[in-house]
Amino acid sequence: MQPQPDNNNVVDGHEPEYHHDLVLTYKMIEDIDDQDTLFRIQFLQAFGITDDEYRPEIVSMVIDSLYERFRENSDIRGILESHPLYLARSKKEVATDADADSTTTDEEFEHRMSSTNDNSEMIFCMMFSFQLFDLFHACMRHAIRGEEIPATLRDEINECFRTMF
Repeated sequence: MQPQPDNNNVVDGHEPEYHHDLVLTYKMIEDIDDQDTLFRIQFLQAFGITDDEYRPEIVSMVIDSLYERFRENSDIRGILESHPLYLARSKKEVATDADADSTTTDEEFEHRMSSTNDNSEMIFCMMFSFQLFDLFHACMRHAIRGEEIPATLRDEINECFRTMF
């Protein structure tokens, strides 16, 4: 008997997954409108969406799953922390925020201490934007395969950060 998928991860009868072997070519197109169209198509394909209609619940579920799986991967963590908008908050800052809210329970405080000391989850989501998607997709392919992310790829992402900000 096969284990049943967690119902929290099932959409329309199947568990969404990230298609890391997809070859992204949207930046190879010269026409900006065609680039955008191909980006949208390939974005949906990467998230297993085949009906050409954006499904935010699927995208969110897959990104959340990828983040939980790879947030401690040293290469992925390094990329997220090199983003110009990365903000690491000290435990003292988180504690000060919690103290300011007198209704914070001990459980909520512990959650804040463990999960809000940086904004890496937000940056992880941003990595699927037009400018970064092809590069980060390649990073995800390496991470999913258990491979080190090549320095040249990390350098390309850092260069993209520099041109964006």
